[in-house]
Amino acid sequence: MATFLTNAKERILYYTDFKGFIKENFFKELGVTYGNFKGKAKNKALNADVLAKIVTKYPELNPTWLLTGEGEMLREPNVSQKVKTTKNTDILTQNTEIQLLEQENTFLKKNISLLEENKALLEKDHKRLAAENEQLKEKNKRLTAENKALKQSQLSSEELTQKGQAS
Repeated sequence: MATFLTNAKERILYYTDFKGFIKENFFKELGVTYGNFKGKAKNKALNADVLAKIVTKYPELNPTWLLTGEGEMLREPNVSQKVKTTKNTDILTQNTEIQLLEQENTFLKKNISLLEENKALLEKDHKRLAAENEQLKEKNKRLTAENKALKQSQLSSEELTQKGQAS
């Protein structure tokens, strides 16, 4: 690449310009200040942790170029990297789907448990109401019989009264 980029900091600045990044935001995300890349501070060595963050966060950036200035600034992902990325994406998607299914299963199990509790309560209420209904039927029969007996008794009393008046 260009020979005027004498150190990693200059190459990082070149990369930020190339990508159109806002430098303050770029460096803030890395946990450093833009001031470390200006003036005399630009000639001081860069922390290895910062370099690691950059190559991790921006995988298209060629680490060899970043450290030495040799080769191309951007690396072309090869087929195996593309396949690996696709597989990783598929694995992440599958893991996400698995987590969602596990959450759904947990939710459904809780709902089933609640439904079973409700069923038990309804069955208990049904038994209680059925017993109460039987008691009311018995009471109704008893009262109907009493009513019939009273009507019979009333008719008998009326017949006696009428016979007594007729004689």
